[in-house]
Amino acid sequence: MRRLVLAIACACSLAGCAPKSAAPAAEPAVSPPVRVLYLTHTAAFRHAVLEDSHDAMRAWGAAANLDVTVTEDCAVLTAEGLAAYDVVVFFTTGELPLDESQRAALTDSVAAGKGFVGIHSATDTFYEWPEYGRLIGGYFDDHPWHQEVTIAVEDRTHPATRHLGESFVITDEIYQVKDWARSDVHVLLTVDLSSVDATNERVHRDDGDFAVAWTRPYGRGRVFYTALGHEPAVWQDDRFRTHVVEGIRWAAGLAEADASSNRLTDREQADGWRLLFDGASAESWRGFKQDRLPDGWTVEDGALVRTGAGGDIVSRDQFENFELQIDWQIGPGGNSGIFFGVGEEAEAVWHTAPEMQILDDAAHADGRTPETSAGSNYALQAPTRTAARPVGEWNAVRLVVRDSHVEHWLNGVRVVEYELGTPEWQGLVADSKFAPFPYGQVRRGHLALQDHGDRVAFRNIKIRPLE
Repeated sequence: MRRLVLAIACACSLAGCAPKSAAPAAEPAVSPPVRVLYLTHTAAFRHAVLEDSHDAMRAWGAAANLDVTVTEDCAVLTAEGLAAYDVVVFFTTGELPLDESQRAALTDSVAAGKGFVGIHSATDTFYEWPEYGRLIGGYFDDHPWHQEVTIAVEDRTHPATRHLGESFVITDEIYQVKDWARSDVHVLLTVDLSSVDATNERVHRDDGDFAVAWTRPYGRGRVFYTALGHEPAVWQDDRFRTHVVEGIRWAAGLAEADASSNRLTDREQADGWRLLFDGASAESWRGFKQDRLPDGWTVEDGALVRTGAGGDIVSRDQFENFELQIDWQIGPGGNSGIFFGVGEEAEAVWHTAPEMQILDDAAHADGRTPETSAGSNYALQAPTRTAARPVGEWNAVRLVVRDSHVEHWLNGVRVVEYELGTPEWQGLVADSKFAPFPYGQVRRGHLALQDHGDRVAFRNIKIRPLE
């Protein structure tokens, strides 16, 4: 019997960390959520993990600004029904009960620009409808291995795989896929054949090429597929969560496959984002209380890099309510930070501006104290969990400031949340080194990147002003 798993996913975890009364119970979303339809209709083998995937999808969506609708009812797949969603995710099996108009509605919507995601047994679906095979990129052709296996990461820059390193080990049911070709898809993950028995009688391919995840275009739409997701433990694995969530975000047009692109997607431009660094010019930045960028800051390989002594740098423009995205990469033992609400009447950036800490937690002394570790509200609040990647890898930040409400997101996880100006905030500041200064009181100010004497690089610096 075919055993496939199709699942898809949403992203992130953990709610936030702040003094107990710091954040209001119903803070409005600052970005339009990605509207995701998660369909798990079973027309053949039913995977026991489906209910687990429903819970995971809802939780990941709530934490990752994905508005997820979970259903097993194919009736929603009409032109009118699909108009309510940005991405459709299949964890399905068999010949789904779609009439010709519904099939056309699905393919037409993706070709027109919607995202499509398939997980596990999504390739074990619609064998009798060839256009679906062209949409997803291939069909299930047995599962030779259900064991611990090493997965090689072919694309280490894609948002869905860049957190996985060169390879990783996982225990799951591993698919073999037919009717696919590398010329038609962009392979993200493959099986490391040294970790499996390639002479298994269920192996049908003679080329040793066993893709596990890929992307492909379909008209103006984006398609992401991963064969992982059969085992319940996989749905509890943070690596899989990020893999699926970032795959959904990419399919929605919110992330570029080339993480160093320093570009805005069509969706980002429509939503009002602007670049603060284009990979070539640092004109949006200058030294603190200076007119130009200090010599210690240079542009290298599409990144804004602190290469020598130059002091903190600030954005030329000032912001009050905003959503900021920025990638950082710290050198060994390094320390830096991202600041907002910088007032230049003060003697130093840190006299007025709260800081989201950047750190090599493993090698720097500050990493031994949660309140000064990577992602923290520096010296005031610890992150709810460790979310920083190893030194030398890129980390993705999302910083949200709306009125007095602040959120720190690191690699898809909301790690800190607080309210400026509350009694709790004032108490934290009063007990810190910031007590003598107007700390956190500048509501409209500059952004700043810190020169702490160590090499640090930044890229993909994007901001969206909020009303």
